[in-house]
Amino acid sequence: MRPGEAADVEACVAVWVAACAARDGRAIEGVAERARPKFDAAVVWLVVDGSDGIDGFVLATRPGSGLPGDPADAPVLGLLATRPGAQTRGTGRSLLRAATRELAARGHERVLLHVLLDNVGAVRLYESEGWAAAGAPFEHSLLKRPTQRFERVL
Repeated sequence: MRPGEAADVEACVAVWVAACAARDGRAIEGVAERARPKFDAAVVWLVVDGSDGIDGFVLATRPGSGLPGDPADAPVLGLLATRPGAQTRGTGRSLLRAATRELAARGHERVLLHVLLDNVGAVRLYESEGWAAAGAPFEHSLLKRPTQRFERVL
């Protein structure tokens, strides 16, 4: 695991798009365009390299970069993805743990994320790592599916 760098943006976006397509059963227009600008607001960005490029990454953005109604003092874990074919090896869990440790080391007291409620595997992962649902579910602006904010005290 290593810090992400500018040269990794497009490879990370490609992993994100592929992981989202695998999750959703198809590619959805706009996913890459929504992900790309988040790298400019990164406070923690970690990458796991594999034999064929990047196997996974996590990106947390600065406090206040979330949605209206999100706590303004909490960084947003906005992107966490493992390349299809490299999933189920614990990479996502390792990235999640490393990102939360790094955010705590930087003095943040809590972190938040948004997860699709029908992404049962992701919800289970977050809950098993101490994340808790916060606020009311809402509709994802692009995917039009129920989404929930989760928070974790660091």
